[in-house]
Amino acid sequence: MIAAMRLRPFHLATVSGIPLMVDYLWLPVAVLHFGIVSIFYLPDRVSNLGLTTAFIFGAVLTVLMFGSIVAHELAHALVAKIEHIRTLEIRLHVFGGYARLEAEPKTAMAELRIAIAGPVASFLLGAIFMLCLLVSQFLISGALRYPLQEMFLYLFTGNVALAMFNLIPGLPLDGGRVLRAYLWHRNQDILAATLTAKRLGVALAYMLASYGIYRALWWRDPFTAVWLIVLAFMLKRAAEEDYRYRKLQSEYAKQTGIDVVALAGTVAAVMKHPPITVAPTMRISEFIDEILSKHRTTNFPVAQDGRLHGLLILEKLRAVPEAKWNTTIIRDVMHPVDDSLFVSMKASIDHAAKKLHASPQRYLAVIDGDGFLVGSLSTADLERVT
Repeated sequence: MIAAMRLRPFHLATVSGIPLMVDYLWLPVAVLHFGIVSIFYLPDRVSNLGLTTAFIFGAVLTVLMFGSIVAHELAHALVAKIEHIRTLEIRLHVFGGYARLEAEPKTAMAELRIAIAGPVASFLLGAIFMLCLLVSQFLISGALRYPLQEMFLYLFTGNVALAMFNLIPGLPLDGGRVLRAYLWHRNQDILAATLTAKRLGVALAYMLASYGIYRALWWRDPFTAVWLIVLAFMLKRAAEEDYRYRKLQSEYAKQTGIDVVALAGTVAAVMKHPPITVAPTMRISEFIDEILSKHRTTNFPVAQDGRLHGLLILEKLRAVPEAKWNTTIIRDVMHPVDDSLFVSMKASIDHAAKKLHASPQRYLAVIDGDGFLVGSLSTADLERVT
């Protein structure tokens, strides 16, 4: 399942200028939802409901329910826009959806407003569907009355449940972000706030997994058990990655004096630091024994005294006979430095993405305003944080 979730999503639509992307595993989930509400839920709640009518209402209900998830994420995106943060996409996946922002909020209150927008939207949608339910009770009569009521009741319950689950105070849920924003605002320490929210998120993951095991052993419900355990794994990993990312930002700020959060939306916010560098005078044999054996990457910036001299590409290194490893130095086999090998740490993510796409290595060294090497950037780095 995890491997399948790494498949590239496809573009379903564009909403308010934001691409709506869908993971492939979402499709069977949508079909399964349609089948459950059409074949089991609606016929069980409404007597004498024809198969055709059940399928029509099941399709409408499914569209509205997943549309509600999109509306939840769109609320995040619209508030992020007010905070001058662009939303790169809204993605639907097997466990719901998320809005992928270009950068992190720069202040605690900005994070609070963005995080709370989704649950507020879901509560408002729940209220709208409850109003529709009340209207249908008084104004609709005949065969359509009861299936309409059940559909609106389902959508009301689903949106309220979505909002309440997301308000659980643990990362990566909205409630965890709200909690982090509150602690960040109170103590002015985003790393400590993230640690607290991460711990609660991990605790939530363990509780979900434990309940999944309980369902499997006592209720003989392996389907729900697997679902909950996978969800717990995803939540735990996301919470830990969020904290790890914040910790790296904090350590980098202490080492360099550069506030990465203040440079949100730039290469500085997504680069890998510190870079694994190679001295131009190092022999190939030394590089293989001391660096390559510990760092299994395919590109290494070549630097001396903090200045970028070139890029060592393993593919080119393989062309050197082993007999010459002790006498050949890195300068002799590196790609000499040119504009295509590096990007400024203050460059926009869009600019860096275009430059990476044009690079045969899909790798760039990152330099600061004084020309010193401060990090590295690969397509994998961009995908990890965006």
